[in-house]
Amino acid sequence: MRLPGIPVDIPRFACISAVLVVLLVAGAALASRLLFDQPRWINWLEQRATADAGRPVHIGALSVHLLPRPGIDIYRLQIADPADAQAVPLVQAAQVSARLALWPLLVGQVRIAGLVAKGVHLELERNSDGVPNWRWPAAGQGAAPLDLGALTSVRISQSSVRYRSPQFDSGITQITQLSILSEPGWRDIEVEALLRRDRRELVASARLDQLSVLPSGRITLQTGSARLSAEGRLPLQAVLTNAAVKLQVDAHRPNDLLAFMNLDAGLRTIAPISLHAELHESGGTLTASAIDARLGDLQVTGNARLDRGGSRPTFDAQLSTPLLDWVAVLADAGRAPLPPKPAGELFHSRPFTWRALAALKGAQGSVDVRIGRLRTRPGVELTDVSSTLLIDDDTLQLSQIKARLLDGSASGDIRLKAAGKQAHMALQLQDISLQKWMIAVGGIAPLTGGPMQIDARVDAHGDNMKEMAASLSGPVRVRVGPATIISRSGAQAEALLTGLTPIFSVRDDNRILLECAAANLVFVDGRAAASPLVGVRSQASQLLTSGILDLRAETVDLHGRVRARSGIAIGLATLTGDVRISGPLDRPLVMLDPTGTPSALMRLGAAIATGGLSIVGTALWDGANPGTDPCQAVFRDNARSTRRGARAVP
Repeated sequence: MRLPGIPVDIPRFACISAVLVVLLVAGAALASRLLFDQPRWINWLEQRATADAGRPVHIGALSVHLLPRPGIDIYRLQIADPADAQAVPLVQAAQVSARLALWPLLVGQVRIAGLVAKGVHLELERNSDGVPNWRWPAAGQGAAPLDLGALTSVRISQSSVRYRSPQFDSGITQITQLSILSEPGWRDIEVEALLRRDRRELVASARLDQLSVLPSGRITLQTGSARLSAEGRLPLQAVLTNAAVKLQVDAHRPNDLLAFMNLDAGLRTIAPISLHAELHESGGTLTASAIDARLGDLQVTGNARLDRGGSRPTFDAQLSTPLLDWVAVLADAGRAPLPPKPAGELFHSRPFTWRALAALKGAQGSVDVRIGRLRTRPGVELTDVSSTLLIDDDTLQLSQIKARLLDGSASGDIRLKAAGKQAHMALQLQDISLQKWMIAVGGIAPLTGGPMQIDARVDAHGDNMKEMAASLSGPVRVRVGPATIISRSGAQAEALLTGLTPIFSVRDDNRILLECAAANLVFVDGRAAASPLVGVRSQASQLLTSGILDLRAETVDLHGRVRARSGIAIGLATLTGDVRISGPLDRPLVMLDPTGTPSALMRLGAAIATGGLSIVGTALWDGANPGTDPCQAVFRDNARSTRRGARAVP
């Protein structure tokens, strides 16, 4: 062994002895200073640490030891919150032990080689401006930080951490064990941690090439069956500058992860989820490519981009899925099914998620959506669905909607605005099969055919569908083409058709050969009232009605006169003439209109007196005058009767 300035011929044990003497002398000097002038050293350390941290630091007591390695033990350490020194401290620690590097100590330099901490609590916060309380002061704002280049080991146990922001409180997370090992200069870092919350454990591990703003490596989190991993250039702060990360999330039981994060309140069991994506950041633009997200049977693929270079962040995305079953997705996401509607009511009163839309305030962007098959809550299936979702603050617009459904097509736009809970809808449905619609929503259809054309341009507002219906305003125009109606059971869905059979069918026939039906509904606050309002024409007769359709009370009250068509022999329709259709919307009743009964009796007497010639004459006249077509009459009427009917609504 050769030491600088030591002759070669001195025995080896003498050299070793000399080094030990030097260490003992230096250690004794240091120990004596600490033991006999402890307040001075505490004061000096507090001042140095306060300057380094940019916030008050307090030390309750300290001690020094030389064996087995030189070190300092600090007790009752506190680092104050920089925004409020009287608030809960940023850091509290029962004990922090620092192991000092030996050779620098011999020349008067204090370098920490290892830290062991027990009973530490971190109180991490972000204020309303998003500024964290743990940010270290920038260069020039405080003294030079303590040299940690020699630190190669950090071990923490029996500790805890809490994170809060104006919108979120994580609660207390226990740090059972935390180990950080590295090579000098914070290279080749290995992290292992065991965290606990409410008897749930999370295991975290990381491998990083260096401690920097953007190290390369891998981070893994696992709790129960849920596992998250990120690999690549990993950002260690909120700014993702130049990040390149492969993200993978797999959770057979997502509730394990949500429970650890205190986000499972009120949620039912969630279906397995997975997310694979590649994240890249460059020049203020973050892109997510190769997105493959799954929830139960739902699979969404595509790409997304977030641009933070403008006055406010903007985003765009292209997403697609082969199948979206809305009821199944809500169940897979842990949402309870809708309760059954009260008997006799058409609309649910469950609140919409307006708060989720309001949370988008400040966002601006678009999402192109493509759906192969979309199963709606009522049971109607749409195919080849496409739309562009435009988001601007708290307004969501589904523009350029296109879809195929029920042998027809749909197109239009829908706009939702959280402020005021407002909705606007402009939809056009072409050649929609009435038969298939009834089968989809009710399971049976007492008719065949019935292509429908619907043009709706309405506004509404409210907290739920019931309130929306009660506020509906705007025109809804409905046309129904040829259909054959056969009433077999008189079930609820067929009640109206059963009542209409003797009016619209040939005598002694249980079928209705419907040629057309039409409704010109101009809603004002949930009510459509006009004269005429609804028209129907069958092979045997025709009916043009006036009255009111009320979505507030969910009732209908229509009245009109039935006329036989030329050359057709019918029974009840020819003799009664005046008909009333009224009652709940889900099951209206057909009856003779009491106000029309006298005229019906007079026409019955005339028919008897003339041997039926009066009836035939009336039918011939109606058939020779196409202007009496009720399916056209409802749309020819001028706006005056519509406005008059609307004002008549109480």
